[in-house]
Amino acid sequence: MKKIIISSVLTVVAIYNSIYIESLDDLKQKKDSNFDFAKYSQDLYQQILAKSQAVELSQLLSSFAENDHANIAKYGNRLGIGSSAYYLVKCQAKILEVQGDRLKVLASGNRPLEIDTKFIFGNAIRDASGLVKLTDFKTTAEFNKISESLNTIIREKAIPEELKTIKAGDTIDIVGAVKLGEKQQDLLNLSVLPIKISKI
Repeated sequence: MKKIIISSVLTVVAIYNSIYIESLDDLKQKKDSNFDFAKYSQDLYQQILAKSQAVELSQLLSSFAENDHANIAKYGNRLGIGSSAYYLVKCQAKILEVQGDRLKVLASGNRPLEIDTKFIFGNAIRDASGLVKLTDFKTTAEFNKISESLNTIIREKAIPEELKTIKAGDTIDIVGAVKLGEKQQDLLNLSVLPIKISKI
């Protein structure tokens, strides 16, 4: 009888140890860990270009110069309660000089601009698009990973291909992102993070 009881106990213990119960939250977290950030960011990049909601840079800067708060708010995308916002801008410009990874250009209205084609980092492009919300993701780390992936696509794939065909003297179309404070004083020395550069 003791042998039967011991055998039954061992059988129950073996069955118990072979069953692995996982909470729904853990399963969801595992599912989310398989999220394809690269594909999401590639789709986001195409959406940014397709939406064509970029404001003309000269128009945006005129709104700042005139303290046109309605248009400043309309064109920008602000995260949180900070005084700065991110703007998706476009302009046509003539390339004055190609300095390694930087382009010195003269935009409409004889406005000098610097375009850095290598150091494309941070959240400006993601936030300027207005297409991604923090609430779309579980953590800030995931939210920031979208920026990293999007910037990598632009820095390592999109922009290098476009740069192969341009040189000083060419006229280009630029779509980019810029961060401006509501009471921005210096509107002359702007650096635009490029999203797309196209030779005309």
